Amino acid sequence: MADVNAVRRIVKLNGGRLIGKTRLQKSAYFLESSDVGFGLEFEYHHYGPYSEELASLAEDARDLQLMKIQWDTSLNGAEYAIFIDTSGQLPDDPEDRRRSNILSILRDYTSTELELAATADFLARTGHDQAWEETARRKSSKITPERVAHSKALLRRLEQ
Repeated sequence: MADVNAVRRIVKLNGGRLIGKTRLQKSAYFLESSDVGFGLEFEYHHYGPYSEELASLAEDARDLQLMKIQWDTSLNGAEYAIFIDTSGQLPDDPEDRRRSNILSILRDYTSTELELAATADFLARTGHDQAWEETARRKSSKITPERVAHSKALLRRLEQ
């Protein structure tokens, strides 16, 4: 079972700031799927793979004043969270270099592209033979040829 240091480490390795709950969830998912995660369990949710434990750990880290969660509003009126590390150093972890590399790759993609890639990856890992077709069916309002191409490119980069 992960502790509050898992979410803190994700935010800290992302430069001390991470924008959006979707990005936090998908960053943690891709760390887990790359075998450098924190033992978080994911299940399918409306926005793709989701860890209730991670969401709870983020709230705990905020309550313990180890991290701030600020809220802002996008131009189209949607609220989003900004996770900010406010704590000191974390103990060294030998996996941090790999985690940092993965998070660096993820920063090149939009939250929607992360969501699509994570969904297809999750579906493939849980036995769906046609993961991209199923992703397109479940996320028809978000699917565009460009987003799919970027999402597939992300998965290829993570496999290297």
